[in-house]
Amino acid sequence: MCKKFLSLILCIILSFSVFSLCVSAEEVKPSTWTAVDGLGRTLSPNSETAGEKKDKFVGMFYWTWHYPWTADTEPITTGSVLDKFPEALNDFNHPAWGGTYSGRPYFWDEPLYGFYSNLDEYVLRKHAELLADADIDVIIFDTTNGTQTFIEGYEKLFEVWEEAKADGVDVPQVAFILNFSGREEARTQLRQLYADVYSKGRYEDLWFMWEGKPLVMAKSRCLNIFDKTDREILDFFTFRANESTYFASDTSFFSDTWGWCSDYEQTLFGKRPDGSVEQICVSVAQNANEYGLNAMNCPIGTVQGRGFAEGDYSYSYTYGGKEITVDKNIENAHFYGLNFQQQWDYAIEKNPDFIFVTGFNEWIAGRFDEWNGTENAFPDQFSPEYSRDIEPSKGELKDYYYYQLVENVRRFKGTESLPENNAEKTIDISGDISQWESVKPEYNHYTGSTRERDNDGWKGIHYTNDTMRNDIVKAKVAYDDEKIYFYAETKDALTPSTDNAWMRLFLDTDTEGLSPNWEGFEYVINRNSPDGKVTIEKSVGGWSFEKVGESEISVKDNVLQFAIDRSTLGLMEEEIKFNFKWSDNMQEEDILDFYTNGDVAPGGRFCFAFDSTSEGKEITEEPAEKNCFLEKLNEFYINFRKIINYLFG
Repeated sequence: MCKKFLSLILCIILSFSVFSLCVSAEEVKPSTWTAVDGLGRTLSPNSETAGEKKDKFVGMFYWTWHYPWTADTEPITTGSVLDKFPEALNDFNHPAWGGTYSGRPYFWDEPLYGFYSNLDEYVLRKHAELLADADIDVIIFDTTNGTQTFIEGYEKLFEVWEEAKADGVDVPQVAFILNFSGREEARTQLRQLYADVYSKGRYEDLWFMWEGKPLVMAKSRCLNIFDKTDREILDFFTFRANESTYFASDTSFFSDTWGWCSDYEQTLFGKRPDGSVEQICVSVAQNANEYGLNAMNCPIGTVQGRGFAEGDYSYSYTYGGKEITVDKNIENAHFYGLNFQQQWDYAIEKNPDFIFVTGFNEWIAGRFDEWNGTENAFPDQFSPEYSRDIEPSKGELKDYYYYQLVENVRRFKGTESLPENNAEKTIDISGDISQWESVKPEYNHYTGSTRERDNDGWKGIHYTNDTMRNDIVKAKVAYDDEKIYFYAETKDALTPSTDNAWMRLFLDTDTEGLSPNWEGFEYVINRNSPDGKVTIEKSVGGWSFEKVGESEISVKDNVLQFAIDRSTLGLMEEEIKFNFKWSDNMQEEDILDFYTNGDVAPGGRFCFAFDSTSEGKEITEEPAEKNCFLEKLNEFYINFRKIINYLFG
């Protein structure tokens, strides 16, 4: 004990810094991409967000426990019942529920990827890309009930995400939040995870590090310091005690406590003497009200759903020449994430080291005969309004919350600057590909995004998808006085150009949304093409296009090139700015198809941003004035806290 204690003191003396191991894919740069969502909210221009802030981290609550239900349980959405029988809302015994047992899980809506199992490799790969593109640093697995850690779920994710890393995806790292009790249940979980994963160094590159050790959100007091294995565990992890209540008071830095969900104004966890904060929660909605915890359907309108906000809070944005003010009175307020945005604004104002976001993919809640005073209660998830998932849905919320997440992560963490543009060059697209070597920037995308699907979902459902064809991995743009040249490269040789929906190019040339467009795109190139030419079409409103020209095309093995007259695209100004994306084999005239079928680069609604004026200059934060006394005081708090936790848990 004495020797270990002295070792700890030595470590503290040698290092006071907070570390995080981040494996980055330098070639793919999602924070330079742009997007406009289905509500017309455009990601802030890179000129406003450029300059990456150091030591800022975002964690996402993530659920790996769907698979245990799937074999025996048919998926049912609450809407499918209540749309027909609204009187069944708070009646557990109503025939509409079919006599299902107390605790039986129901979905609040259907996920975009269907009623999937966590063992579906196609979905896990999609999640890896979605979360990497949003610049999430760590996903935190929910193991807060009982003693289960859902081994099959995390093992399959580790396996798929290691492959994704090899394909250039900067996947989030991983951590666990354990049973809230701080008793034997949490000890059982810690010992299992330590024995199975951490003590063996398995998937070490995926561990999220905090203060130089793997992070675990658990109460260290559950361990027995007189037990050898427990002492190893205590010394191995950085512990943050997991606070269960949404209504906790602010804590001092000494307390070593983090939350997962908070009522507005959110709890400040780990407040330092200089006023800085270690951790804050941001959640989409809360199953709570002024009286405390309540089920999400208790009774409707009294809990803090997606459209809830404290006071007269509002936010606004401009698109299509209109300023849109979002407040409680806007139609379909729950589309716009008032609750989510108010919490983000407060968190960004307080500028913590770490923001914990709830959540990504919970989707279900048990239906109980009674919970906290509500009959026929759905505690955590209930409907599109009263739910808290960010993962896109097939229903009315689509992908709105995903891009709201992206915008706010960028506001909090900053972004890379647009790379230097060196693209002014005439290209003979019938000539040698080497002409493109000097053209910059290079727009890279992940390999391996064309994984096919053949997996069981929840009971009675099997998913297949074999639409993946051309794996788009690189793009470039060049220009001269007359033309703009487009280059797309695929991992393997391109399939025949006669294939359906083959290698389309979408252009957004009016980022203010004033011109007719389809989901922000004014032009589509190669939607319909005659032999030896490419058709250029302009939207006349939605997925309705008129032909405005043709262009040359070149296909050489795995490289496709277009040469398009600038005048056809209305890009005759000296400064050329537009956004673009490539798509292969979309199946439906719906932008959500970009998430599920064929391949796109970049993913979802994201676009590469071309700016002929970009100089690639880095914008950095102004260094804050140092206060040496406060710095030393903070170091003392860190060291003292480590000693106390080591000795007493």
